[in-house]
Parts: sequence; structure tokens; C-alpha cells
Amino acid sequence: MPEGPDGALLRRLRTRAGMTLADLAGAARIGVRTLGDVERGVARRPQRATLEALADALGAGPDERAALLRIGRARAATSSTAPDVVADFTGRDDEVRRIVDRLRAGAGAGAGKGAGAGAVVVIAGGPGIGKSALAAEALRTSRGRWLHVDLAGQSETPLSALDVVRRLVTLATAGAEEAPTGFDAATARWRELRDAHGHAVLLDDAVDEAQVRSVTGAGGSGGPVVVTSRRLLAGLDADLRITVGPLSETDGTALLGRMVPDATHDPALRALAGRCAGVPLALRVAGGRIAAPGADVDGFLQAMLAEELRIGALRHGSLSVEAAFSASYRRLPQTTARVFRSLAVIDGTTFDAQVGGAALGLDEPTAEDALEELVDLGLLEPRGGNRYHVHDLLRAFAADRLTEEDGSAATGAWRERLHRSLLATVTVAASRFAPASEHRAAADPAALQVSADPVAARAWIVTEVDHWWPAFRSSAECDSPEARAEVVGLATGLQWFSNLWPAWGRWYDVFGAAVDAARAIGDRGASSRLLGLQTWAALMERGDRAGALDLATAGLADAAAAGDVAVTANAEYHVAWAHLALRQPLLALPHIDAAIDGNTRAGDDAALVQCRSMAGAALHLLERHDEAIEVFRAVLVDLGRAPAGDPGAAFTRVVALEEIAKSANAIGRWDEAREAAEAGLGAATEMAWDIGAARALRQRAEAALGAGDVDDAAADAQRGIALVDDERADAQAVAVLGGLQELLQRTGHQAS
Repeated sequence: MPEGPDGALLRRLRTRAGMTLADLAGAARIGVRTLGDVERGVARRPQRATLEALADALGAGPDERAALLRIGRARAATSSTAPDVVADFTGRDDEVRRIVDRLRAGAGAGAGKGAGAGAVVVIAGGPGIGKSALAAEALRTSRGRWLHVDLAGQSETPLSALDVVRRLVTLATAGAEEAPTGFDAATARWRELRDAHGHAVLLDDAVDEAQVRSVTGAGGSGGPVVVTSRRLLAGLDADLRITVGPLSETDGTALLGRMVPDATHDPALRALAGRCAGVPLALRVAGGRIAAPGADVDGFLQAMLAEELRIGALRHGSLSVEAAFSASYRRLPQTTARVFRSLAVIDGTTFDAQVGGAALGLDEPTAEDALEELVDLGLLEPRGGNRYHVHDLLRAFAADRLTEEDGSAATGAWRERLHRSLLATVTVAASRFAPASEHRAAADPAALQVSADPVAARAWIVTEVDHWWPAFRSSAECDSPEARAEVVGLATGLQWFSNLWPAWGRWYDVFGAAVDAARAIGDRGASSRLLGLQTWAALMERGDRAGALDLATAGLADAAAAGDVAVTANAEYHVAWAHLALRQPLLALPHIDAAIDGNTRAGDDAALVQCRSMAGAALHLLERHDEAIEVFRAVLVDLGRAPAGDPGAAFTRVVALEEIAKSANAIGRWDEAREAAEAGLGAATEMAWDIGAARALRQRAEAALGAGDVDDAAADAQRGIALVDDERADAQAVAVLGGLQELLQRTGHQAS
């Protein structure tokens, strides 16, 4: 809302004098925030001495001085029953519209029996989130006047239900009538006044439903009732419920800009708004601090960047973010308070009850009860899918409480317990994707519950990556042999799942950290295998073919140091793969032969299938397509002997079918290519491998285009494009998408 005419006068005089807010505040010897409040109309009744000082500093003439002094008298005439309506109210457009619509709809329904009958609106949200300001703005827009009762919900002595109706009687009669002292009589008198005059009511900061039910559930023909509370008040019968969340960064920046106009174009203002986490109270404190004489945005931002200083920095005059948070925190039962403090060690943006209780070793039902109580008190935000979110300022407050009440030793112990649980869980989940011939992770008491269903296991790994990835990095930074062995084991276990989620973009780092860990404990065999996995990541994530060859060559050197035939064969395989990626099939062939020889001696039939597949890829690059097709059909026969549900065999099957289609397309055998591509599409779809399906669709489209079925080719290309998330930046996805788009252009069709 723009400043009122009085504020406009003061700003016009200041601008004419060529003075900033800080200049005028300094000359008048008043605070910049005080001056800003007067300009914006926030100060309810500026003192005469303040206005005299401003007039003197501005060199105001007699008429201008008189106009300035009238600001104080005009503000004094405002209703004493209304809370402050902030002149710089920012954002919340949708919430204001919904509340106003509800209040006005109530007014229409009550026509002829008292304006605004029956509408009850509940506005809930955490401490400092701007519930009261939102309520006042909506009432100002729809009504103009209302009765306001501060219910003191966060104090040690909240108003009783009797206190509430007695105060409403006093306000409704402008103090001319003493309210009855009995509950029934006071309630009856309030209803008479309400029905007669249609008063709108704002019940601010309710502690529970019982405190306000005598007002909201009274029936009759009175005006609307708006209730604000940190609790959800789910037991209250309401026509509209609004749960208020943080402001967007854009709105937060705009609010700071309105509070400190001279800093509007300072690029640090947006960063400061971000550090305030969209909490209006924090933004108002920050605005007051940077508007003070001698203060600046950059200096205050630096204080806010330090996590341990952030809450302490957000204090200005009577406003304190810490005090607002503490009022809710003090009401928590012991277990719930411990759960709240434990949120400080959680890394992810959102979390479920299992993760939320892991730091304390709580079972899921106990943790969920505590988390729901935190939601009810506005100290936690509910998110979809039974997940929760705690914004950065509350997390910082939780960290302060954790250090103060439990000590740094508890902080470390809770974080370690959480990380141990997460790493145990991701190990179990990753094992769902390992071939049957490999060791499956045994049950770990520290692990959270994850379904044996691969779909559910995949969902857990992807959804909780913001939790287990920091735990992995923390473990990788430890220098204990146990931690390093855990990193090696987990990275090795994730190799099969990584094929299903190459878009993550961190596999290169995962396998690289594990290489370092393996070398630190002197396990050259493990480091060689992990360098092979990092070679895959270099190709699939980064598209770094030269770098992939360097990694594979280092893996071959580590394999030689380990002296293990199977490890050496694996390293030879990855060197061959890197050469093929560089389109050097002649250089790849000797390494393929060495890999086949080594795996034959080691008796590793599954690895032999992979090596034969690699040989087929080399033949394709050498344009020996008939031989390549023959090799890949033999690979399919070998895969038919693999155990049912073997994920390694499933991946190889999709690739083999794609390679058959590629070679068949290269020599114009369109039906053969289409048949192989269709089989590959079915296999990729069954294992939920979108990129594999997109690759199969590309080959089927190539076959259709070669056979003259242009529309079919375009349809397959468009379907393949739709399977590839256009926000993916990994090299494999970029290459597949580019190939499909080029093919679509050749059909003469446009992307749909």
C-alpha cells in the first residue's frame, strides 16, 4: 500500500531538499526507522517534537510546518480498537483476495439481518510470519473498521473465554458500558451488540479453540470473525482457513525496499531477503537495522551469513525474532522440544517422519506425533506426501537451542546417529538393484524401513538424496579406516542404481571420493573397480571422453598393483569402453580381447557377456554390421540364461537390442531394425529406464523413416523427446535428445 498523503508530503519535502532518509534523520537527530515509519504512515502518532525537528531540518516554511504538525493530530484520530495496518504491506495478494471474497460473501448473505453474518476465517502460521498484518490488511480492504482483541496466546496468562467476550462488549460500547462479570451474561450481551451493529471482529493470537468458540460459534446475524493463531485450530468450525507461509524472495526484497527506499537498488538487498527466509518479522527487523544511522546492507548481511549469529542479529528495538520463536518453543512438551532441536542436524529441504526421528532414534509413530505438534504450533511447515519443511531461521533457532540445552557433544552425537541411519538405509535400498550373483546388503538395525520393491527403493534413494548425500560426504571426510571402508562399500553398491538415475549429476563425485577412500586404506583392487565406475560417470554425466580414458588407464595401473585377474579384466573392459567413446575401435580391440581372456580365466560369465557386447560395439564402429548383429544376438542368447529380474542383464539386453537395431538400420534392414527396437523399448519400459526407452524409440524411428513411414518416424521421435527431461544436463541425455530432435527435423515435422 503506498504512503498516505501526509507521508507523501514529508517525502516530497525531503526529496526537494536533496536529502536521503539517513541525511534527514541525522539532521533531525532521530532514527532512520522512525523517519521511515512517518513517511510510510506506519507511525500511529508521531510526537510533536519529532515533527518539529523534521520541520527545522527541512527548513520548512510556515504552511509546510503546519501541514507537518497536522500529521500527529490526524494519526491521533484513528480508532484505538484496531491493530496497526502496515502501510508497506507487501505480497500475499492471493491470500488477501480469498479472505476479502469470503468476508464480502458473508456480508451479502447477511443482508437485512446485520452486515457480514456468519463468516469465520482462521489464519494460521508460524511465529513472525505476518498473520496479524494479513488479517488487518484484509479487514481494511473489505470493512474499514473492526473490533480487535489481542488474546495474548503466547503469554503466560492468555485471555480466558470470559475475558474475550467482556472485552468485546467494552469495545463495542466504546467503554461506555461495563461488561457483565458472568460468562453467560457477558456472552449474551455481546451477541446483542453484535446483532445490532454487525461488528467485524479480529481475534488475534488465539491459544486454542476454546478461547474463541463463544465468539465464532455463536450464530446469529453479526459481522465476520477473523481469528489468527500459531495453531491450526482444526477443531474450529470455519468458512475459510488460510495457512500463511514465508514470503517469496521477490516479495521479501520488495518489502525491504519499501522500508529502506535508499537501498532499493542495492544488489545485496535480495541476498539479505533470502537470509531472512521470507519471515516478515525478520524482514522488518532487518529493515530497521539497515535503516539505522551508520548502518548499511552489506555490513548487516555479513552478520546474517554466519549461522550462529543470525538469530542474535535479528533484534531491533522491541522486535525480536528469537523472542517470537521462543514464545512457541516454551510450550513444547519435552519429547517434542527434543525433536525440534534435532531438526538442526537435518540437511535436506524436506523430510518425512522416519528421517525426522532418526537423529534421536525414535520410531516413526513417536516422531510423527511430535512433528505434527510442531506443525500445529507453527514451528514446522507441512508439505505434500507426509513430508515436512523447516525454514532456515527456525533451523538456526533450533541449533541455538540444541547447543544451549544439550551441548556440542549432543549435536555431534545426534548428527552421527542420523548419518549412520541414512547410510545404512541407502546401502539396503541400493542392494535391490544388484545382480543376484552379487552380495545383497544384510539387514542393518540402524536402517530405516525401505520396501523390498525396487520401485519403492528407487523412490527412497531419489527422494532422500538431500539427506544421504551430505551423510556420504561427511563419511568421506573422515580419516578412520571404518568410515573409508563404508564409503567404498556404499559407492560400489550404488553402481547398478546409477544407471537408472544418471541425471543426478553427482556420480562422478561419489565414485571419485570412493577411489580416494580405497587408496587410503590400501585396497588397490577396490580403487581400480571404482575408477571404472568413475570412467562411466565421466562419459555419461560429463561427456569427458579424454578424461574417461585417463581414469580407465589409472584403473588399469591400480589393477596391476592389485594382481587380481578379475580386477584386471574389469579395468581392460573400461579402457576399451573409453577408446570406443573416442571412436577408436582398433585401439579398443586388444583391450576387449584381454578382458575376455581375463574373465574367462576368472570364470565370470556375466562379465564375459558385457565384454562380448563391447566387441559388438567395436564391430559396429568398424562398419562390420553383419558381424556386429551376429555378436549381439549371441549376447541375447547368453542373457537368456541369467536369473529372472537380474538388473545387470536387463540393462545389457536393452543395449544389445539397440545395437542390433543400429547395425540393421545402417545396412537398410528396416524390418529387422524395427523388431529389435520394439523389443528394446518393451524391456526398457518394463525396468522404468526412460533414457533406454528413448534410445529404442530413436532406432525404431530411424527404421520407420528408412522404410518411408514418415509419420510413424515423427511420432516415435516426438515420443522419445517427451521421455527426456529437457532440464537434464548429463551428457547421455543431451546426446539422446539431440539425436531425436535431429531425426524429427529430417521427417519435416515440428516438435509437438
